[in-house]
Amino acid sequence: MPFFCSNLDVTKAKVRFATAADLNRLSRLFCNGARCYYGFTNNNLPSLLATMPATLLEAGPDLWATALVGWPIYDTTWLQGVALAKGVQVEAGLELLLPPLHRALQIHGLARIFYAADQSTDAWLLPSLQKQGYVLDTEVVVYQKEKLNVPAKGNLTVQIRAANLHDLSVLTALDQSCFEAQWTKDKLLLSTAILQGPFFIVAELARKIVGYAYATSHLGGHLVHLVRLAVRPQAQGQGIGVRLLAEVVAFARQQNADLLTLNTQAYNHRAQMLYEKFGFLLTDESQPVLRYDL
Repeated sequence: MPFFCSNLDVTKAKVRFATAADLNRLSRLFCNGARCYYGFTNNNLPSLLATMPATLLEAGPDLWATALVGWPIYDTTWLQGVALAKGVQVEAGLELLLPPLHRALQIHGLARIFYAADQSTDAWLLPSLQKQGYVLDTEVVVYQKEKLNVPAKGNLTVQIRAANLHDLSVLTALDQSCFEAQWTKDKLLLSTAILQGPFFIVAELARKIVGYAYATSHLGGHLVHLVRLAVRPQAQGQGIGVRLLAEVVAFARQQNADLLTLNTQAYNHRAQMLYEKFGFLLTDESQPVLRYDL
């Protein structure tokens, strides 16, 4: 067995756009590649290849590297996958893969692409993306609450009920009104959360949905994570967010959870004030988010 692996000469490879016929090879590369980052599921990969551009680096029959993005929200998308075979230098591979991908996205009418880094597993990718012009946009910070007390109950005239698929269009529009494009949740994600998630509620005033929250449960219920809390902008300041958050804490208590966690953007000071009033503490965990303007 060799003690080292020689770098592959990427000048001998060609870049092209992926097609549906590349599905199996791409799946194998993401499973077996030396460097892999992906934010999609195998079930989503065929649809992504059918609708969004993805670039490949190949030499003859060998697939050396790939880069692909997720579905757009308005003029924004996220980098969803980068994989490189053994011997492909990260920077050299990205120098070939990213420019044609960026041009294709621009032709599709997109204005920016984002990437969320996991510093523990994706440290190999972050600096190379920055060399390709990706810049720090913000950081996602992590809060946690150990004592599952409810310091306030919020607006008690608000009606709380479980979400259902009939709410999907309203929830999607509400979400888009609350968050910038890169942070919004699409119908596929929301419908999956409604059908499969352990906790998804809506808040109603005068029989109209004015907010929602959903959370996930982990480690046999010992950890509950608040994925989303949103209140329609026109209804903010009426104690609706407090009411929703109180319901989330109550759910965590019902699960006998030891910890309730959430993520938010470093610049979202209004949300942070609410969480801190509820006894959430800022941890030392954070996730850098990069942006590339097309």
